[in-house]
Amino acid sequence: MATTEQIIKRLGKLQATLLTSGLSQSNQPLYQVINQLIQAIIDSSADVVAITGGGGSGSLADKTYVTTGNELAGLPNSSQLIAGDHVSFDTSVFGQLRIDILLAFIINATILTSTDESVDFPSSRQLLAGTNISFDDTVPNERTIYASGGSVEWSVLTNSDATNPELIFAGGDVIMTHIP
Repeated sequence: MATTEQIIKRLGKLQATLLTSGLSQSNQPLYQVINQLIQAIIDSSADVVAITGGGGSGSLADKTYVTTGNELAGLPNSSQLIAGDHVSFDTSVFGQLRIDILLAFIINATILTSTDESVDFPSSRQLLAGTNISFDDTVPNERTIYASGGSVEWSVLTNSDATNPELIFAGGDVIMTHIP
């Protein structure tokens, strides 16, 4: 199969042959029609060469493409872009690819939020700081949780005899309990 560049060269030779045929003297209107047809084909073919990267840089089939359809037959170096879970492609506008992400799966998910997001996410849970707990949100995308205050008491573990308590030992050490 001839390349577009080869076809343009052949049409150029055909045009030169037409010029030397003498048809321009014997039948000027026919000569003009044939010449204009040849020139129109050359012009449209030259546009194809420009689009396909003619002149030695290869054809469209040699380029690498990402497509939304399976184009391997015509574009052997192409890769098909496939929408994954909860993603869809909208190609209703010519020349545009719109990627839509469906958030329905998030709406019903149980997620922790820093503010009350229950209007948009009914199953969400707001994370609140309790007694002696504080949050530090100064670093972007990061939450540090601090525990502070409160008294800590240690108590010796005994046999609970109110009149004659005995200490309980483990490995030679008195067992102590922590009471927050």
